[in-house]
Amino acid sequence: MKSMQLKAISAAVALALSLPVLAQSEPIENSISKESSDAVEKESPENQQENSGDTEVIEVKGVHLADMKARALERSSDSYSSVIATDDLGNFVDQNVAESLRRLPGVTLERSEGEGTHVSIRGLGPNFVAVSMNGGEMAGAGDDRAVGLAGITGDSLGSIEVFKTLTPDLNLNSIGGMVNVKAISAYDKGKESFKVKVQNSYQELSKQHSPKFALDGTEFFFDKKLGIGFSAGFESRKTHVEDGRQHDTLTMRLRQADLGYVDGSVTSVEPFGDQVLAPSQLEKRLEDATRERTTANANIEFRPDQNNQYYVRLNHSKYTDDDIALREKFDFADGDAIGGGETAWVNEATSEFIVTDIDLQNQYFIQEGENITNTMSIGGKHFIGDATTFDYEYAYSKAETLIPEGRRTQFRERDLIVLGQGFKDGINARVLTPEEAASISGLDPAVFDGANSADVRGDASTLDNFDLDNIFLEDSTRIDEIKSLKVNLRQNFNFDHLSYIKIGGTTSERLHERGKDRWSFIPQDGDCNGVAECIAVQESPLSAYANEIPATGNFTYPLPTRDEVEYITAIAGPLAESATGGNVSFESTRDDYQINEDTYALYAMAELPMSDELTLITGLRYVHTEFSSTGFLSINNDSFDFGAQSELDISIPLPEAKITYSEYFPSAHLRYEPTDDILVRAALWTSYTRPTFNQARGFAKFDSRISLCDPNDLSLCGDDPGDLASPSAIDLQGFVLGSDNAVKVGNPNLVAMSSTNFDTSIGWYPSEDLFMEASFFYKSIDNFIYDAVGLKDSLDSLPLTLPVDRVTAFAIPQDLVLNSINITLNGEKATVLGMELSYNQFFENGVFIQSNATFLDSEAKVDEKIRLDKVRMPNQADTTVNLSVGWENNDWSARVIGNYRSEILDAVASDETYDRYIDAIATLDVKVKYDLNKQLSVYFDAINLTDEVDLKYVQGNPQSGGNVMFQREFYGSSYQVGVNYKFY
Repeated sequence: MKSMQLKAISAAVALALSLPVLAQSEPIENSISKESSDAVEKESPENQQENSGDTEVIEVKGVHLADMKARALERSSDSYSSVIATDDLGNFVDQNVAESLRRLPGVTLERSEGEGTHVSIRGLGPNFVAVSMNGGEMAGAGDDRAVGLAGITGDSLGSIEVFKTLTPDLNLNSIGGMVNVKAISAYDKGKESFKVKVQNSYQELSKQHSPKFALDGTEFFFDKKLGIGFSAGFESRKTHVEDGRQHDTLTMRLRQADLGYVDGSVTSVEPFGDQVLAPSQLEKRLEDATRERTTANANIEFRPDQNNQYYVRLNHSKYTDDDIALREKFDFADGDAIGGGETAWVNEATSEFIVTDIDLQNQYFIQEGENITNTMSIGGKHFIGDATTFDYEYAYSKAETLIPEGRRTQFRERDLIVLGQGFKDGINARVLTPEEAASISGLDPAVFDGANSADVRGDASTLDNFDLDNIFLEDSTRIDEIKSLKVNLRQNFNFDHLSYIKIGGTTSERLHERGKDRWSFIPQDGDCNGVAECIAVQESPLSAYANEIPATGNFTYPLPTRDEVEYITAIAGPLAESATGGNVSFESTRDDYQINEDTYALYAMAELPMSDELTLITGLRYVHTEFSSTGFLSINNDSFDFGAQSELDISIPLPEAKITYSEYFPSAHLRYEPTDDILVRAALWTSYTRPTFNQARGFAKFDSRISLCDPNDLSLCGDDPGDLASPSAIDLQGFVLGSDNAVKVGNPNLVAMSSTNFDTSIGWYPSEDLFMEASFFYKSIDNFIYDAVGLKDSLDSLPLTLPVDRVTAFAIPQDLVLNSINITLNGEKATVLGMELSYNQFFENGVFIQSNATFLDSEAKVDEKIRLDKVRMPNQADTTVNLSVGWENNDWSARVIGNYRSEILDAVASDETYDRYIDAIATLDVKVKYDLNKQLSVYFDAINLTDEVDLKYVQGNPQSGGNVMFQREFYGSSYQVGVNYKFY
């Protein structure tokens, strides 16, 4: 009820504030003249910076002002770009950089836990997009290269520019484009300022409030020889996200009834009847997090005279994360697929199936993490004589994520009868009694009473049966550190057909590492040394603890309370040493790696005036990369339990992998201005994108219950000791790893994708109230990188050599063919063809429209082992549309903002049935602002009013009933109210 009331209020507020549009006839107060407007539009950024201290040329307010500033910056740039600028109060449209960027043409947003984190440009994903702060590359502590922008608040910035084309003096590691966030500068702003913001957000799903406080300002000293821009902020953000997903490595399984009742006894029979393609797992998740984010930024600039400039720019972001993750996991994969005698019934019409011998796991995670990002740049710029400019910069960026004392409890009941069903928006799972299963399937109840299993049939109706069977402890660290130095020298000329020549270079060292100490153990395997409290915990069921079913998240069974989890892990945590036999757990090493990446680049470019209206910028950049990686071969298995021994949980270091590659990247950029209000651009340029760390690191991970085969009969395989006559650890040494195992493999032999890009655009600037633009682009990408799912291949064909001879617990033939390999590969060639359209207009009655749309068509050629036919380019959206309709006057501003993004191909499988997609999404936001006076304003934002979800699904086929959910993340609507006060 409260949800409906809030949405009704939001809609009513937007409608009420829009009604005056019909009556408003006076123009918005606007003292900007045509001459000053033209001056702003045509000045270069350098000249604007020089002159900003003397003249305040723009005096319009609100959204209109921000739009005009953006248009001026875009028009003056050497490259084709889109810009977001601040309004008269120094505010961006949204509350973090990622949220703001999705309003730009060709830019789409990726979310995590309901918060915008990463951006895609022209349909190409975040890994195709470089992110820099004041021109220096930013570090990110994740396994991807994509830099999360959620930690950068709009309060700390002066502008955000998205480059769609890149000249040779820019970082070309960005086929999609580059985002440059620019810190607040006293010289850019041209005046002293100080602003305070107080905000509160309310997330409908969590029913919690998130306060925020921020301040920013600019100051001059010593007769404007020293300028300081600064900002600081604190936010306590509470998020509540409901999530459901399948297993990330196991594919769906074809199921057909293979369990029958014959002559009064239970027996396995040949598969018969309907077939259905079923999910491998359902994991219900509920994430509750409180993130306290602290930011501080300083931009110190010293200009002792007109010829010399120095700066120090500092950025600090820190957030602490108190994260609770609840999980209820139905492991369908525990029940054998066709022929295993554990699928009792299948209904192809409804995609339902009944599987016996299923495990139900109940998990409670507690993670208290800390993420710290520090960025520093020190540099200068010098004007030597009238024609020479020399600038330099040393930049350092480090992102570090620490999760100390992560802990988890797991309660489990085994051998359950489960009814499952997969469809696009979700996966259903329900535990059945033998009577319920018989009623649905039409089989005799005796089929389901456990007689066909070595174990007694499970019973989930009482919590006494949910045993504490696993405790998980973790300390983990991720570090990404970049050190870089760049220099540029520019020589201006007065020749008719040569304006300047610019040369320079960049060198950088990057260290990216992930390390963890992790223990995952069965408490009963440890030694309590006679301590009664410890022994009681070892043997305890879920019923021994205070428990509850979460109010949201669609959970069926209770979980222990947080206090109980803290108690369990405190008492049983010390058992880790004895339960693991003192060995280093494979859990502690399987995701560990270190990557070193050293690069250098050299470039030369020149500007060549062809006429008064036509200019050509052309040049060449050379880039050299040296890459190395460490990693592990790891095998996870919890079915073959030999007490404190851990022979079947295996972790073996891989040899260090190295690769070196170099390439030249030429470009040519034309700028043509036939009239004062028309700007035509055309560019033929080249760029590249390196593989992500997770794609290129060396590793091989068997991350599920492994299946072993009898060496005397390789057709006799199983993932349960009972299927293999319950061998001992010694007997098992003669068994062989079977082909029906899933492995995830890194690829340190990946080379960077390279792209030849063509862009052309025409922009029309008839007045300060109207802007229209159309652009067309084409990208031809070589060696494009894609994720392959379910590849069938032999181990000796993989891009890294696995030390299988060092596995002694059982045998792994080097030429073993596996039926499900997940790996990242270089494809042959991909092409992207697209068009962007923009239309912004501000009317005299206060109405305004801001809109853009991007349309793409792409195709890619992948490895023939994956697909013979061409596929869509992965990680790109064919269509994105942004539309903002609003009204503003001197005091009020109201907008309704809509965003649409079409589906995205997320991963390519060897069978298109298993291709994974990110579903299309359309969102609707409302934003209202009221200026009480020149200093004080209040605002209200309603976000995601349509309650859209982030959905990934597997393509499926008629046997699955169509698409089947892979992951579904729901975070609901949220509302923000805040106050801005500008002191001067």
